[in-house]
Amino acid sequence: MEEKNQGIGGITFTGPITVNGPMFDIHDNQHVHIHTNGEERSDAEETREAPSDEELVKKLMPIFYNNEADVQQFLKEIQGMAQENITALVNQWVKDKRISDYGNSRKGVLWGILHDAGLYQRSKQNWNERVS
Repeated sequence: MEEKNQGIGGITFTGPITVNGPMFDIHDNQHVHIHTNGEERSDAEETREAPSDEELVKKLMPIFYNNEADVQQFLKEIQGMAQENITALVNQWVKDKRISDYGNSRKGVLWGILHDAGLYQRSKQNWNERVS
């Protein structure tokens, strides 16, 4: 009989599964790993290619009032930062008027840019609950 590795307090499913009950988001759990067809993919791995640093700065500029120094500082500060601290920093920078609070800038747009770049891995729902 084949032995399965349970991981750190984890549960291993083999074969197809169906989950009934309230919806949950596996993206909010850093310990989730997805195995398909014998290949492992951590949820943090993006299927799309992350934008280059130059493209990333260009996309972020309007949200940071076109202040490139602030964009660079923000990107430097969030490197290796816990996900909940990133949203706390965003809230502080909105309060300090370093990140725009206009329209959807700090909500969907900023989340999408950071998520696509692999800098914020949690769900948009998680982001919107934490960013004021």
